[in-house]
Amino acid sequence: MASGTASVTSVAASASSVTLLSTNSGRLGATIYNDSQATVYIKFGTTASTTSFNISLGKDEYAEINTYTGRIDAIWTSATGSARITELTA
Repeated sequence: MASGTASVTSVAASASSVTLLSTNSGRLGATIYNDSQATVYIKFGTTASTTSFNISLGKDEYAEINTYTGRIDAIWTSATGSARITELTA
């Protein structure tokens, strides 16, 4: 299914777990770009940590999420920079 809407947000880096995207049953996909010098650890679900995560991104790396509609949390190794997020919905 093609997306009709792209919502762009930014979440500031944090050394404690933060929510990047809330659960959205209408999500068709998302991209997450790390503009921080620090590594970001991304978890599908609640409470990301450096040992409980699904994806890690270094500086200037991004991930594409195609089928997951649940909550996405993240934590950085240092609270500098941001995650640049685009969520695609119908």
